[in-house]
Amino acid sequence: MTDISVLQNERNTIFKDFYNNTIPKRMPVIASLPLRALSEYSGENLVDTQFKFDVLKTSAEEICQKLYSDKCPIKGPGGTTRSPSKYQLLKSQSFTMGNNGYMQHPEVSAMEADEYKELATDPFAFLLEKVIPRQYKGLDASSPWDFLLNYLRADLSTAHENAEGRKIIRPLTQKFGYYNGAPFGCMGFTSAPYDFIADQLRGFSNISMDIRRHRTEIAEACDAIMPFLFYAALPDNPDPQGCVGTPLHMPPFMREKDFAEVWLPSYLKMFQQYASLGIRGQAFCEGDWSRYLDYLTEFPAGMELKFEYGDPKAIKDKLGDKYIIQGLYPLGLLKTGTRQECIDKAKELLDIMLPGGGYLFGFDKNPISLSDVNFDNYCAVMEFVRDYAHYDNAGQSYGTPINQENYSFDSSILDSVQSKYLFNWPQYKNDYPMTPDFAKDLYLGYDKKILNTLISMLM
Repeated sequence: MTDISVLQNERNTIFKDFYNNTIPKRMPVIASLPLRALSEYSGENLVDTQFKFDVLKTSAEEICQKLYSDKCPIKGPGGTTRSPSKYQLLKSQSFTMGNNGYMQHPEVSAMEADEYKELATDPFAFLLEKVIPRQYKGLDASSPWDFLLNYLRADLSTAHENAEGRKIIRPLTQKFGYYNGAPFGCMGFTSAPYDFIADQLRGFSNISMDIRRHRTEIAEACDAIMPFLFYAALPDNPDPQGCVGTPLHMPPFMREKDFAEVWLPSYLKMFQQYASLGIRGQAFCEGDWSRYLDYLTEFPAGMELKFEYGDPKAIKDKLGDKYIIQGLYPLGLLKTGTRQECIDKAKELLDIMLPGGGYLFGFDKNPISLSDVNFDNYCAVMEFVRDYAHYDNAGQSYGTPINQENYSFDSSILDSVQSKYLFNWPQYKNDYPMTPDFAKDLYLGYDKKILNTLISMLM
């Protein structure tokens, strides 16, 4: 067995232990740089590289040689560093390229204040008929052939970009012996129902007024859209190493009463249902959640909570026994601090968070641009964390496993995923009686992927 194979096996074991509530020999170390950050490192034009990633292969390998991580630090297209092709082909109003080459999300509204009841009646139909055409001018049903061709072009573009990203990341994983990743089919990504409505349907300013004027309608809409958000992200192959992730946007800007009574119930129910199926939830608590720490204790056990801001000791004391905690290191320090100041801050944070297990070192936010950090400081901190974050009680259990509460799955949540546009198996079987019954799951699986794709366009 080669040294790289030994290293990769060690890393795989560390991650598997960590996510199965066993203290590993050391904490997994995860660095993260998007492909776009490589453009600055390589001196390539950012706009050009968003359409042609292969020019970044050499830079990606150099980054991996310098920046320590147990998981490949190079991230592919998508997420917070969206590639422009799909959005431009679909004439997106909600994601546009700025003068600096980065995709930006201007505040937009694709839903009127008097449309909450329509959203609640048939969420999928409302998204297709109203929201998508308003946000994506290339998907105008009045021009069906343009609609179809624009959608197919965007779909092909996304598939191409993902394939090009894999061509970079997969060889790096093998060459440097990185963690192979969670098992296939155990990851998902969705949105809190209130945040989903706030982000692109109503917009921040509008929903901030609506919460006073249309409080009941918002709560009803959150309950109605929740099963669709749940189902679209539902992993086919749950595993403790996987999760369903959610960036939580709105609570820091809300009154506590509105958070508790309108925002929280639908989100809590959604993740209790995930937990009942052995699926780990992951929440990026954006902004300052200090006033909500007691509410977070209501989240299902085993969730991974990433924080931007807050008192590490208070978070550890309140949440550390029940949840995996991540984040809290100020990314800006890597740019403004000296090498020693950056290392001292990492030590300070680890001394609080590391004991007892259940912490993943991370930043308040991941860098989007290489200019967000002093790269030498970034490398120094990752090497320090690798060497410092060791346990003397490896093999012991820690924390609280997923679904310690023994939630039972409520099948009505899937029964609620109904729409005039979703696949109707009984009607199809009536029209084509020779179709074997086992084809039902295949066709329903197609609809699930379509639902996931369309909802992801609005997150």
